Amino acid sequence: MSGSNGNGVAGLLRFGRDSLGYLDSLRADEREIVPFRLGSVEGHLLTRPEHIQLALESEDWPPLSRGRLAALTKWYSGGLILTEGAEHHRQRDGLWKPLVDDEAILAIAVARTARRADAWAEGQPFEVFTELRSLCWSIDWEAIMSADLDRTPELLAAQERGVAALVWLLGPFGAARWGWPLPGSARTRAARRRLDAAIGEGIVARRAHNDGPADLLAQLVRLADADGVTDDELICASVKQWLGADQLGAHLTWTLHLLAENPDVEAQWHAELDDVLGARAPTAADLPALPVTRKVVHESLRLFPPIWGFFRQVTGDFRIGDEVIPTGHVIAFSQWFTHRDPRLWPDPQRFDPERWAEGAPRPPAVSYFPYSAGPYGCPAHATSLKEASLVLATLGRRWTFRPDGGRPTRPAATGAIVPKGGLRMTPAARA
Repeated sequence: MSGSNGNGVAGLLRFGRDSLGYLDSLRADEREIVPFRLGSVEGHLLTRPEHIQLALESEDWPPLSRGRLAALTKWYSGGLILTEGAEHHRQRDGLWKPLVDDEAILAIAVARTARRADAWAEGQPFEVFTELRSLCWSIDWEAIMSADLDRTPELLAAQERGVAALVWLLGPFGAARWGWPLPGSARTRAARRRLDAAIGEGIVARRAHNDGPADLLAQLVRLADADGVTDDELICASVKQWLGADQLGAHLTWTLHLLAENPDVEAQWHAELDDVLGARAPTAADLPALPVTRKVVHESLRLFPPIWGFFRQVTGDFRIGDEVIPTGHVIAFSQWFTHRDPRLWPDPQRFDPERWAEGAPRPPAVSYFPYSAGPYGCPAHATSLKEASLVLATLGRRWTFRPDGGRPTRPAATGAIVPKGGLRMTPAARA
């Protein structure tokens, strides 16, 4: 394919400064497969849903590979996202699916969210993204470890450093940077040792006490041992990948922002919560009766998908439609690009939860893929959607949120789409 967009060095600099803006600049090219260059990398952005689906559902490994994802082993040391083919499916079906299908985490999510919301003060603004991210990690930690992450700030700090490392590990010289004698690299290595030690102690305790807590770590240990592969490093990697993959904090942050900007939708949502829940906390059984909440969750994921894009390395010529992607190039998928494509979504910048109403017209499959798609998609997507709805309902039953200050909120692409410079909001108690 010819006609790459721009100079490679200039493209890499633009992509590094503003990845979302760079993706938006590719919209001027109306081809179904848009070529681009980032430094020496020759890329091809798939924009047609049928092509995206074809590539994401492909089991041809090779000629497709995970590419630079391999660098994440420095933090994870293996695990689901670093595997492919039969081993990926073994871990997905034998370890992950039984865990993500366990809905005990939903009750934990509601209880911890209610406690966190009780700690906020009327009229006292706070930075929403870091607050909600730590809340979601504390939900995960209790479900996995039966422990309170809020009482171990050193472990929360270790997780924060690890998530930051996942971004630079994927960049140029990322794997090499891990071992460099730099203060930041040394602190990240220390953070991994601290988190690994805590998880390792939990693994030992659950093997020693079979009648201990029936948490997700206990299930994971039993599943791994029953599989005949007693691999504590794999168990540890799976726990860290659960935490690392949890982007619910970013999702909820943007949802509150969108509701604050759209008071008519917010009022409709509040009315639903008042009608269905009244003064009580939500449960999973309430979800069918909360259609507005579910539509808001989906529309927020469309506009601000936590994962904004990813790549597949091509290790052998790979045909998509009438085009052949050459060996050594990369195929790019971007939820940010596709979810806002006016060829697929009418008035795509508008926050319109009614797009998700029953019977509403929808674009083709894989026009919407916030959790990726195919056999390598997120296995926890169904539970994540339920958790998002319940946490949002728990927050909305108690508080309404308004931006603090006049600074415009701009998205930035890191490991997720986050508000650049944070998002301060002021809680106001609801009657």
